[in-house]
Amino acid sequence: MKSHRLLAWILCALLGACASQPKEPPRIMMQGFSISKPQEKEPTWIIAKQSPELTIIGKQGRFSGESFIMQATIIKLPAFGSIDELIRHVESTQRKEIDPKRYRVSRLEVKQQKIHAQSCALSRVEAAERTTTDGTGSPVNMMLETLTLICPHPKDPSLGMNMAYSHRHFPEDVDPQFSEDAATLMQTLAFEPL
Repeated sequence: MKSHRLLAWILCALLGACASQPKEPPRIMMQGFSISKPQEKEPTWIIAKQSPELTIIGKQGRFSGESFIMQATIIKLPAFGSIDELIRHVESTQRKEIDPKRYRVSRLEVKQQKIHAQSCALSRVEAAERTTTDGTGSPVNMMLETLTLICPHPKDPSLGMNMAYSHRHFPEDVDPQFSEDAATLMQTLAFEPL
């Protein structure tokens, strides 16, 4: 009888522990790709937009003016003969898209990143947003860190996923977990049948 009580107690403890674990969020299906929101004990990420071509999720940060945004977009890619061509294309495109009147870029690097054996391009941009306070106050620079993954679909390289994770914050509010959180999000990328 004691062994049954012990077994029942162990089962209750195990089931209780399983119940307290966060559930894996459902996959967000897009055209040829899928992603997942971060797994959390308490949900803080909000889906702002979701369609087969564009998904935007975000959350408020811990400090005033701080926000985290993940945007996944289906894009058309030109034909590339190598991963180096993709990397050059991503760097060139990002340099053209960053408005120098709005942002002062302190870092822009692009390197190869493997996602499920597929060669992709991962870029990191760090910039200061040029803004001013109301009235005669001194300028306030918001910082913007962005990690962007550009990944061609293995079955159709002209179809790609542009997955950008960004952190907007004041200079003193740098998130030491930013790169790890971005990597966790980007590893949720999966290739779906076309």
